[in-house]
Amino acid sequence: MKRNTFTTALLALASLGVLGSSAQAQTAAPAWPTKPVRIIHGFTSGGPVDNLARLIAAQFGERFGQQAVVEGKPGAGGTIGANYVAKAEPDGYTLFLMASGHSAAPGLYKSLPFDPVNDFTMISMVARSPFAIIANPNAPFKTVQELVQQARAAPGKIDYGTGGQGSGMHLAGVLFQSRAEVKLTHVPYKGGSAPALAVIAGEVPLLFTSLAGMAAHIENGKVRPLAVTSKNRFALFPNIPSVAETVLPDFDVSAWYALAGPKGLPAPIVAQLNEMVQATLSKPSILETLRLQAADPWATSARDAQTFLGVDVARWTKVIRDEKIEVQN
Repeated sequence: MKRNTFTTALLALASLGVLGSSAQAQTAAPAWPTKPVRIIHGFTSGGPVDNLARLIAAQFGERFGQQAVVEGKPGAGGTIGANYVAKAEPDGYTLFLMASGHSAAPGLYKSLPFDPVNDFTMISMVARSPFAIIANPNAPFKTVQELVQQARAAPGKIDYGTGGQGSGMHLAGVLFQSRAEVKLTHVPYKGGSAPALAVIAGEVPLLFTSLAGMAAHIENGKVRPLAVTSKNRFALFPNIPSVAETVLPDFDVSAWYALAGPKGLPAPIVAQLNEMVQATLSKPSILETLRLQAADPWATSARDAQTFLGVDVARWTKVIRDEKIEVQN
C-alpha cells in the first residue's frame, strides 16, 4: 500500500511538472519577428550609413523569413533618427543603424531629447572605416600639407562639406581644424550621397567624409583624396597618406557603425540579432562588399558594444570640451 501511494505521488508530481512546463510555455515571449522590421538611420539614402543598413536588411529574409525596411530620418547630425528610435517600443520591430557621430552629440549640442547611452540597447558593432579628406580635382590644394598652408594664409576662406552638423564627419573636421590651428567654413549636408555630389560638382572644394562609399569616386578620378584620418594608411588605398604621417602626428579618427535598438530590447531578440550580425559578417560576399566600400567588419558581443558606446561618448565629450569646439543649439 505504501509503495502504491509513493508511486501515485511521483506520478502526480510528474504531472504537475508537465503542467508547469506547459504553463511556462504559454507565458513565454512570443515568436519574433512576425512582421516586417524597420531599420532607422539618421541620414539620407545613398550614403555609407544607408548602404550598410541595406546590407544588413537584406539578411532578414534569409535569417528570419521577414522583410526589413530601411528608413532614413535625416537631420541634426543623425540625432533625429536617434531620438525616433529612443522613443520607440522595445519590441524588436524598430532598430537603429547607429553611426559614430552619435558619440559626439552630447558634447556638440546643448541638450538632447534622449540619453545617447542609456536609451539604447546595443546589439553589435558592425563595421568601421577611416574618414578621409577629399578634394575636388580642381581645388588649388593637391596635398593635405598645401591645404593647411592655404587655410592658415586665408582663415575661413575655404569651405568644407560634411554629412551634417554633429555628424562624425563634422567632428573629424572640427578636430582637424583645432589641432592644425586652421579655420575652415562648414557647409553641412543631410548626409547620404549629397556631400559626395557636392564636392564632385565643385559646390564645395573640400569634404570630410567616411572613406566608405567614396571608393568608386576615388578610382575614377572624380575626386582627389588628400589623406585618411586613421593613424595608419588604409589597405584598400595604400597610396593615400594619413593625417598622422603628414601634418598631425597621432591624429586618429575613424567612423564606426553599430546595430542597436531602444532601451529594454528583450535579451532573446538581442541574441538573435547578434547571431545574425555575426553570421552576416562571416560571409565572403559581405566581406568583399565591405572591402569595396573601404570598411572593415567589426562584430562584437552585445555587452562589448554597450561598453564601447559608453566609453566613446565619454571620450568625445572630453575631446570637444578640451578642444573648445563650439556647442550647437
